[in-house]
Amino acid sequence: MNRKWAKKFKEAGIKIIFRAVTPTAENTREAIDAGVDVIIATGFDEGGTVPAKVIGTFAILPLIVDAADGKVPVVAAGGLVDKRTVRAAFDLGAEGVYAGTAFLATEESLLAENIKQDMLKYDADDLLMFRAPNSFYRSLPGELPEKLLEMDKQGKSAAEIWAAAGDYNCLLCGMHDGDLSRGIASFGLGISSIHSIAPVSVVVDRLNSGVIA
Repeated sequence: MNRKWAKKFKEAGIKIIFRAVTPTAENTREAIDAGVDVIIATGFDEGGTVPAKVIGTFAILPLIVDAADGKVPVVAAGGLVDKRTVRAAFDLGAEGVYAGTAFLATEESLLAENIKQDMLKYDADDLLMFRAPNSFYRSLPGELPEKLLEMDKQGKSAAEIWAAAGDYNCLLCGMHDGDLSRGIASFGLGISSIHSIAPVSVVVDRLNSGVIA
């Protein structure tokens, strides 16, 4: 956590939401000491750039909640796609949820239509995972993701794998353009519980159900 920038933001009246790629009790306490307003506790269940440590959302969340010690709200991230997972996060001390995959499966999402339909065909077991700089990425099966997985199995470095992926452009090619020969489509493990493409309003109601009266 850059204390210099945190101080500048606070002086400007800007609220700071801190999300470490790999959350720990130590970087949580450091961020709070620097003046952040909200902590996001991200588990290995998430999509996109996953934490470097293989600790699931419902294992890391109480650790981060305890480290925050009630000083700032903690928001849970990773695998939160329905009322069951949201309720569990609140039971573990979260005061909010950070959902990504759930909102990709919506009518309003800019995700390619073929990728939206593919989301409904696959479960968490089907996702391919390979190394990337500082972390890992998951993707739906496809020509490029399968190539990247094979490179990982062959012991290629994270830098080599990410170069073959085309850097972050691979996310644009895969998720926006729907071309898994040139890109990847990254989702969290909560994909197993997504069974339809719905309006955002329905997803919000689904997440809130049983949590907010």
